[in-house]
Amino acid sequence: YVLTPEIFLVKDGTTPIIFKGVVYNEMKGVFSDVNNIFLTRLQQAMYPGTTYGVVSGGDPANITDLSYEELVAFHRKYYHPSNAKFVTYGNFPLIPRLAGVDSIITPFGKIETESITDVKPFNAPVRVSTSCSPDPMGNPEKQAKLSISYLTNDATDTFETFAVRMLTTLLTDGPSSPMYRALIESNIGTDYAASTGYDPTAKMTNFSVGLQGISATDFSLVEKKIKEAFIEVAENGFEQARVESAIHQLELGIRHRRGNFGMGLSQSAIQRWVHGGDPVDALDVAKEPSSKFSDEVQQEEKIRLQRKIESLSVHEKEEILADGAKLVQMQETKEDPSCLPTLTLADVPVKGKTYPILHIISSDDSVVPIQVRETDTNGISYISIAKSLDGIEKDLLNYLPLYSSSLTALGTQKTSSVPELDDKIRSTTSGINSSVSVQIKPTDNHTQENNRHQQHSLSIQFGTSYLDINRTKAFELLQDVVQGPPGGALSPETKERLRTVIAGMAADGMNSLAGSGHRYAASVCAADLSEASKLKQALGGVESIVFWNRLHEMGDKGVEGTFEKIQAISRFILESKTDSKALVISSKDVVGKNTAAVADFTKELMWGREFAPSFKNTFIPLPFTVNYTARMFLGVGYSHRDSPALQILAELITSHFLHREVREKGGAYGGFGTYNALEGLFSMASYRDPPGAGKRTLNAYDRAALWAAEISKHLGERELDEAKLSIISAMDAPISASQEGTTFFTTLLTDEVRQARRELMLGTTLAHVQQVAQDYVASHPFSQAVLGPAAEGLDAEGWNIRSMQD
Repeated sequence: YVLTPEIFLVKDGTTPIIFKGVVYNEMKGVFSDVNNIFLTRLQQAMYPGTTYGVVSGGDPANITDLSYEELVAFHRKYYHPSNAKFVTYGNFPLIPRLAGVDSIITPFGKIETESITDVKPFNAPVRVSTSCSPDPMGNPEKQAKLSISYLTNDATDTFETFAVRMLTTLLTDGPSSPMYRALIESNIGTDYAASTGYDPTAKMTNFSVGLQGISATDFSLVEKKIKEAFIEVAENGFEQARVESAIHQLELGIRHRRGNFGMGLSQSAIQRWVHGGDPVDALDVAKEPSSKFSDEVQQEEKIRLQRKIESLSVHEKEEILADGAKLVQMQETKEDPSCLPTLTLADVPVKGKTYPILHIISSDDSVVPIQVRETDTNGISYISIAKSLDGIEKDLLNYLPLYSSSLTALGTQKTSSVPELDDKIRSTTSGINSSVSVQIKPTDNHTQENNRHQQHSLSIQFGTSYLDINRTKAFELLQDVVQGPPGGALSPETKERLRTVIAGMAADGMNSLAGSGHRYAASVCAADLSEASKLKQALGGVESIVFWNRLHEMGDKGVEGTFEKIQAISRFILESKTDSKALVISSKDVVGKNTAAVADFTKELMWGREFAPSFKNTFIPLPFTVNYTARMFLGVGYSHRDSPALQILAELITSHFLHREVREKGGAYGGFGTYNALEGLFSMASYRDPPGAGKRTLNAYDRAALWAAEISKHLGERELDEAKLSIISAMDAPISASQEGTTFFTTLLTDEVRQARRELMLGTTLAHVQQVAQDYVASHPFSQAVLGPAAEGLDAEGWNIRSMQD
């Protein structure tokens, strides 16, 4: 391992020295996200002088000062068994496991360790201000964030932690909460600040509440609103019904059987184990956008690099050149994985894990088809009802996510008061939600040539869960909510609530780009190749983010137009005669009562229009310092014999080519291949990729395709088996009780179809993988997209430029 190229990389004696590295570019990506900057600066200010006051991944401005010797010393001091806690979970014998751990750690010996430093209480409130990059689509006058944060309680005090967590829920959750009424309904800003809530992970926990999308001139107003809400609660307390609904939500959370229960329990135990306690005080943090932020960051890096270069002697520059050459040589050297332990395919059961649907009730005049999963749910029933959107007008498609997000935010025809509705829902159910999904027919054995005829459907799904004793009330509420918002003209109160929903979706969409840019890049490519993916783009891709921001910018006109569309969607759901279906997951003794309570709702829609794949190069400039790239190829349908081989190819191309070329050499935090078996799309993508990715990484994709076309020259049976094991392990991972039996309901994939594909997967040869690489990837057309800084210069390369402001 050579550290120097983490900072410097040089190809020859004439190439300029630059900053480059995987972690360095990952953290540049982290600091491109305004919410990450906000949360990081807040935590640094809250916990100065403690382990929580540092950037765990490293601030890019400081990473370049780290020496190899300092890294080694840090590792020896903190990454030592003496500084570790061990927790096991499972039904295996404990003593042999502990003996195995002991045999490994004993040779390291024991060293003196440091306890976690107590945070010093503040003598007075502290105000901290920091800058960030602006949202290019947001109102330039309202892009500031403000958070008021308090050190609260000792994390090891179980009861006090529970009490503060409950207080946080009562203060901030839902339209009837004091902070929601004070901050969100007032429309001073767009949504809670990302810091809002209770954070019990530090030694001294903290509570924060704040607002984003505000004007810097409104800081004092927001502070006043927050303090007034605290005073109101201190003087009047909370209504008993609201307290009971919060406790009800907690009970549902405890009863819910999760697939990762053991991991969560272990993490909770360690968190409590390593912490002590300290006093409580307050902190006030604010953040304002700066139009020069990105330029300032780049200028700071340029100056820092120049200082580094000027401080180097001729000998040190020669060492950097030599280290770079050594690194390239190491990266090109084929590693010997035979020294590592590995499972074999003999360890994998041929028969996959299934969650049988015990009953499928045929549809008649009074009952929709109902899929039933009987399982142990700790007294909770999970209900999903889906209705086809067959025939819905095309101009309503972009509004479907807004319909779902505003489902319980506008009131109903029976309960116009949103706080009252919210309290009813919280005291009876886990919540009532709605989502729109596009389903690909899994048995559609489409090929590249007929991908335009890929069968898919659009549906809306309503879901809830409840304690079995609350069944009747839960279905009454579900019926009330699905009836839609109050009819008639748009009232002033409903208008402001809908404005809040639109503003929140616009802000959340823009905030999600920095953390999920690679997914958005992939969705842009997919929309060029698949009709189903083009529809998904309108429902949750870059296109939808642009649409939500436009509505927000339109003000009253956008709100009024959206309300009309939501009413039209509601009428369609209630009046159309499209198919419906339902899913019930519950314990055996209440299945009959649940199926009897299920109403007639939804199923699927076919689009009859023709769709032809297009192969485009799309660049979306964003105010980031890193890139997100994707390239996508047409594949085949789920049941096609080549589908498992394409999925294996994606696994192999990730581990044995893209990881090395895009991450280790290129400096991106991630480089990977994926295969969407339902949509039949093969892709390669990069995550938090340094400048130049528009050429460097896309060139790596070219080479990856050629490498894959001769994959049998590079890899053998061991690598093939490891890829299969990785895929199968993901298939067989534990799931929560609420997910059991949902696969067929959401994808129409039967256990028999999935098992047939599993067996094809296990029987796939390396020769078959090579053949699909040649047939679908190498020298075949593709769609590709890059999201990143405008300096990439792809407009000069003839790319389609898609501005977020168009």
